[in-house]
Amino acid sequence: MIIKNCNIIDCTGRAPYKATVKVTNGLITDIITDCANTIDDDTVIDARDKYLMPGLINSHVHINRRHVSRANGAFRNLGPTVENSTDGRRMMYAAKNAWYELNQGITSMRDLCSVGRSASELKAAFEDGIIRGPRLVVCGKAIACTGGHETHMYKGAVEVDGPDAVMQAVRNEIRLGADFIKLMACGGIEGMPEHENPDMVELTEEEIRAACTAAHDHNKKVTVHAYGIKPVMNSLRGGVDGIEHGVNLNDEALDIMCEHSVYYVPTMTTVTGFIDKERSVGHDELADLITKEVMIKHFESVSRAHEKGILIAAGSDTLGELHKEMYLLEEMGLNRMEVLQTATINAAKVLQMDNKIGTLEVGKEADLLLLGSNPLDNLHNLNDVKEVYCRGEHVTYEWMLNLQ
Repeated sequence: MIIKNCNIIDCTGRAPYKATVKVTNGLITDIITDCANTIDDDTVIDARDKYLMPGLINSHVHINRRHVSRANGAFRNLGPTVENSTDGRRMMYAAKNAWYELNQGITSMRDLCSVGRSASELKAAFEDGIIRGPRLVVCGKAIACTGGHETHMYKGAVEVDGPDAVMQAVRNEIRLGADFIKLMACGGIEGMPEHENPDMVELTEEEIRAACTAAHDHNKKVTVHAYGIKPVMNSLRGGVDGIEHGVNLNDEALDIMCEHSVYYVPTMTTVTGFIDKERSVGHDELADLITKEVMIKHFESVSRAHEKGILIAAGSDTLGELHKEMYLLEEMGLNRMEVLQTATINAAKVLQMDNKIGTLEVGKEADLLLLGSNPLDNLHNLNDVKEVYCRGEHVTYEWMLNLQ
């Protein structure tokens, strides 16, 4: 396949340039800057006046409930549509949500626990060719304390207590095929104020350290759901590789993250999405509480993390959207190229796949997004999707259903 005469945004930091891209067997095999040269190929796409960039990567999803972000109503009322479903219905939700994101140009996703292990099953279905879809990197089930986060609503976590039990749970998730390990170090916002709060410590520093030891012994990374500063510090001292959410990061936390190259997936858009949904049904008091106790601190933490040079990757979580997260990241002070990198090369590093995806370079897999207008002029141009290619193949409904 040849994509000729396109403006390339390779997401290495280089300015856009005109070139022709050759794709062979799913890989980018040549980039020719002399567009006057002709190359023989059965499939030639003329991308004149269009912009070609790497496919986007969503670094934080729960694939069988992504549709909740697009539904109307309060989050607490929407949750049971997944929680109370059968495994078969959850799989249908998962496939539909994966395809929805793929058609937005999101060619890779990192699932941070889904009810009923549907993310792992969907990944296997994609890999076996039963159906086709985006690349999935999965944690299996998260690991939480008894009664902890993701055990009372979505039940996407296993419940264990004590370092030995945590180590055993980590090893079991790896045995079941986890690509990485996710820990639940604290409560979340969906149970506020009655059942949870972001500062509620659920896993101890010793339990987190035990999880990291077991995972690292198997060359698996550990990321952690941590909102408030106490669970964040327990997690960093325990040796985690990444922080999800990180609403309230102080100087000590940021310094440790810098020193140990701990990545950060803030998911601001799920907080703003939660607030919007609560306001839509008249829950202004709860929305005001989340704004004061979570959102304002969250925005400050992201801005300071960027100033410190911490690697930030974009993720939507349940109630957000990847594009909206990217718009917020620009508001936090990132320039547009830096924002694009949060959903390409930075995210690829989080997935430990930066040798394969994340930039448009020779030798990388041909996960590509063709846009009608330049996202470096306006990030909303990411919505101007013309074509999506996954592993060098044109994404169509027939391709996704593998009917060809």
